[in-house]
Amino acid sequence: MFKEKVRFVFKALITALLFSLQSIVYGGWAISVMAIPLLPYLIGIINEYMRGHNPNLERDVYLMLLAREFIVGRLIAIVGFAIFLVAAFQFLRERKEARLIRTGLYSVVRHPQYLGIIIITIGLNVMVFTLFGNQLKPICLWLVQVAGYIGLAKYEERHLGKKFSEQFRNYKNAVPFMFPIKCPSKIPETLFTLLIAFIITLIFLIFPFQLLRIL
Repeated sequence: MFKEKVRFVFKALITALLFSLQSIVYGGWAISVMAIPLLPYLIGIINEYMRGHNPNLERDVYLMLLAREFIVGRLIAIVGFAIFLVAAFQFLRERKEARLIRTGLYSVVRHPQYLGIIIITIGLNVMVFTLFGNQLKPICLWLVQVAGYIGLAKYEERHLGKKFSEQFRNYKNAVPFMFPIKCPSKIPETLFTLLIAFIITLIFLIFPFQLLRIL
């Protein structure tokens, strides 16, 4: 039981650390709007809170939640957040039964919580690219995030394979890994997942995101 809790906390911390690499739209200090990774932004928020003020917070909330030009990215992020919440609720509800979860979103992909987070990051990147155009640094950081989530998922599956043996192997053969696309039998699952991530990266690189500002 203690090992289960340690593993759960470890995965939660690594997931949060990976998500903190995500670039977001930021109101800036005195230099108009910019993009900044989430971690330094949160550090700045805490620092300003300790000093008793944050003159940019209201503008940041408006940009993230209400600014019209970010509506496409915002909708994508909301869909991802909804998937993450439903998967997290199902996981927390059924993990007490100490059984392999195979229903609901877990019948679509084996790791719907990571799928939800990835969709959130896609939405946030679309918001950044809508304002600044296609930028290589956020794209590279996104690939690091996805690779990290793949690593965490594989770490979790090693435990599940030991705990549920044949039951998990059958589940693994029937349900896609992280994206709802069945992996061809001749391609390693991890490689196929990375291939999908690279295809999304290519879209990030060539899509004319500035056009979304005039919707």
